[in-house]
Amino acid sequence: MTREKKFIRVAIAEAKKGMERNDGGPFGCIIVQGDTIVGRGNNRVTSSNDPTAHAEVVAIRDACNNLSTFQLSDCELYTSCE
Repeated sequence: MTREKKFIRVAIAEAKKGMERNDGGPFGCIIVQGDTIVGRGNNRVTSSNDPTAHAEVVAIRDACNNLSTFQLSDCELYTSCE
């Protein structure tokens, strides 16, 4: 399995987790630095009443928090709508 396929499967799993928790729509996202997942997110617009809480934004915020920086130029974003 390619690394891309591996990571997109993790993004799909994030979408499923969000749906199981009724967080929002079926969207999942991860941020990867090298081969390490540094951020995760799922759509939380409904559960948080925050129209900016899309999966990608949640994952970016998580990555920035985990890396203690807003600079993510060496990272990749994988996102899914399931």
